[in-house]
Amino acid sequence: YEIYQCDWSSDVCSSDLLTGIIAGLIAMLFTFLLVHFEEFFSSLNGFQIVNGDSLKQKRDFIFSHPVQASMVVLFPALGGLICGLVIYFFCQEAEGTGTDEMINAFHYNEGKMNTRVPFFKSIATIFTLSSGGSGGREGPISQIGAGIGVIMANLAGAGARSRRALMLSGTAAGLGAAFKTPLGGALTAVEMVYKKDIESDALIPCFISSLTAYLVFISYAGSQPLIPIQQPEFFQIKEIVFYLLLGFLCYVFGFLFIKGFRDTTRLVKSITFPIWLKPAIGGLLVGIIALLFFETGGTGHSYLQQVISGKLPSFFSGIGILNIMLSLLLIAFIKIVTTGLTIGSGGSAGIFGPSLFIGAMLGAGVGVIARYFLNDPNVTIVTYMVVGMGAFYAGVANAPIAGIVMTCEMTGSYALLPPLILVSIFTFILSRQISFYKSQVDTRFDSPAHVWDMKLDVIERVTIKDYFPEFRFLAVIREDYSYADIREIANYYHSSDFLVVRHDLSYAGLLSLRKIDEDLLKISDQNSVTAIDLADTSVPFVFVDQSLGSVMKIIMKFDVDKVAVCEPDRRTIGYIRSRDVFEAYSRQTAKK
Repeated sequence: YEIYQCDWSSDVCSSDLLTGIIAGLIAMLFTFLLVHFEEFFSSLNGFQIVNGDSLKQKRDFIFSHPVQASMVVLFPALGGLICGLVIYFFCQEAEGTGTDEMINAFHYNEGKMNTRVPFFKSIATIFTLSSGGSGGREGPISQIGAGIGVIMANLAGAGARSRRALMLSGTAAGLGAAFKTPLGGALTAVEMVYKKDIESDALIPCFISSLTAYLVFISYAGSQPLIPIQQPEFFQIKEIVFYLLLGFLCYVFGFLFIKGFRDTTRLVKSITFPIWLKPAIGGLLVGIIALLFFETGGTGHSYLQQVISGKLPSFFSGIGILNIMLSLLLIAFIKIVTTGLTIGSGGSAGIFGPSLFIGAMLGAGVGVIARYFLNDPNVTIVTYMVVGMGAFYAGVANAPIAGIVMTCEMTGSYALLPPLILVSIFTFILSRQISFYKSQVDTRFDSPAHVWDMKLDVIERVTIKDYFPEFRFLAVIREDYSYADIREIANYYHSSDFLVVRHDLSYAGLLSLRKIDEDLLKISDQNSVTAIDLADTSVPFVFVDQSLGSVMKIIMKFDVDKVAVCEPDRRTIGYIRSRDVFEAYSRQTAKK
């Protein structure tokens, strides 16, 4: 456990200040390039969102402008193709939201990340979003910031504990700068890694770096809120029913958002198209949808501002309240679809922006109904939109504090804290069993990042057979599996470490995709490289009568996330993961 014996408190200020400065500068450059590329693509397709048009009017507009319409379809596909090529040839970690990868690295990889990620993630995201792909900046900018923190840790020769702290510090800096939320950026970074806890050890470093990055960023972009609104009215007791309805809608649409994204991801992985082509196909589908629903492409920031200013959509025949509400709910649902297609197909974008957009549309829909039934001019639609933004993200990310504070800072007002707290907590309670981030763990005691917090005498006296009557066997592969087969299995099971066994199931070693020499794979034919060629035969196994402590020592010494469990004749009967040890530890300590 000596790799954790690192005191970062003595020089935390200098490290986090520097991380904040660099992250702020990169966030500045990232935002500048994204805005200008968005303007470039927009000027070429010539499409203007004419708010309030019916679907028939939109269809007529498309037929009268065929050239611009074709560009609307093709640009997201082009952006997806560029993104796919960047990911395939240069940096596979640039795929997806970025946030889940950062969380996984925090818990299971000692905060280690590919230091090429910040550069290639920026390129992939800029082309994905500016061309019309649906997503947000939060995931990429947090992964970029995290990469900067890891680079700083590597340069300083920091240990695992310091590296994790600097990773979150960089994440906070990226968020605090890009969204102009110095407090929210820090709180989001320490909250998003857990479902029921926060990473309190990194709180002060995150505050330092987030504030520093924010000050650097506003020197370029100004200090005005990202989504400015007029001072909203205060909370009224008679609106509680409508706010609870909004919370329920946020839960339902959040469930659809997460399920739709995961189903899309599984479907795309099952398709045999080349990996670099899949984001282009997703982009093409997004472009086709954008022909009728221009509002759901890109970041959605400009359309969100239009709705905040009072320009509500009316897609269907008639001009009644029901028409407006259904139009808003339809936009929210289509945004779920386009975001799932963009990111689920392998594009690079985050979910914070789409979450704000979807929550705002749901809030506007409920606000229209509340204003009609209460017949009160003090009931404003904007207040429901703001509450919907924070509540929706709180539900899908299991991060109520982050959703509340980020929303307040982005809108420049804390006047709506009471309804924000009410609806965000209500949505969070309903959504406890779902989360967009698969790598989140419940608490710090479920994470290998806090192995030093465990009482070692507890896991040393608990034997494996006391808690595990049977063992997992999914990540077990034969010695003759090719590297290509292993990559396919890894993508399907979302695993990086595999037990290698011989044909008689005798244990042969452990293969970690994180440690494979990339130069070897470039030189060799990947189909000729087998599991036994890549396996580390020095990683030992355990017997069922050994302690959980022996499992943890192997995990820490060899930097693996699972350990083989064998019979006395070396026949493999399964494996124990690091998270299994932590769950057993939590149950054991809960008995006291």
